[in-house]
Amino acid sequence: MPSLTVTPHQKPITFYTSPYSPYCHRVHIALEEAKISVRTYEIDLRPGCKPGWYTKVNPVGTVPAFAYGGPSVSPEQPSPDSLKLAESVVLIEFLADLHPESGLHPMDPELRARARLFITLSHDTLHHAFRNFFFRGERIDTILPSLEAFQALLAPSGFAVGPWSMADAVVAPMIVRFMRLSLYEIGKYPMGEGKKLLKALAEPKFARYMQYYESLWDRHSVRATWDEPTNVKMWRIHPNVTRTASAVGH
Repeated sequence: MPSLTVTPHQKPITFYTSPYSPYCHRVHIALEEAKISVRTYEIDLRPGCKPGWYTKVNPVGTVPAFAYGGPSVSPEQPSPDSLKLAESVVLIEFLADLHPESGLHPMDPELRARARLFITLSHDTLHHAFRNFFFRGERIDTILPSLEAFQALLAPSGFAVGPWSMADAVVAPMIVRFMRLSLYEIGKYPMGEGKKLLKALAEPKFARYMQYYESLWDRHSVRATWDEPTNVKMWRIHPNVTRTASAVGH
């Protein structure tokens, strides 16, 4: 991974993350785009493994989260003087405001508004399909309409709204996991549906979706922050996506 730089005015950031989480991956991509150096601390998301002190960072207990500023302390002992922030889109917006040169926020106000709208609409299309496929075990015939609706949100060419923006950092982790984890048949869906999905997405009907995926996959910030062996290992054993015996047998 390339070395990152800290601007003179930037306060220190402790980034609480997990390699399993696509929401954390969003923030890793944004950090790479902005070339911001942070101290990272991995939170174990397995049931019963999350440290009790973490609620001092995020009372809800989810990742990603930032502790911004304050004195230099151990990540396990977050200072009450640091600003605590959570929710991936909030963190990305914060980074974009800290580093407007990063391109996360389009300079054009219309494009910026389109990027924010794209993020909102992608939740009911891409995010909906992602959760239903990997976590609820639905077959591809129930999720392909959502992916087609997501495809319709994309600009005719380029990235989500044309030029690269925060919108791409938000959706890239789910698209990458759709394409990469399906190769390994990882998820609660019936065995074989992963390869069926990839075959369906290779049809001309999803040409723009695949073009977009390839643009994301070629983006340095996306590829540099994707650890395939770790994700495959963690997703295979995580109880949220472990396939049931009946799904294995189909």
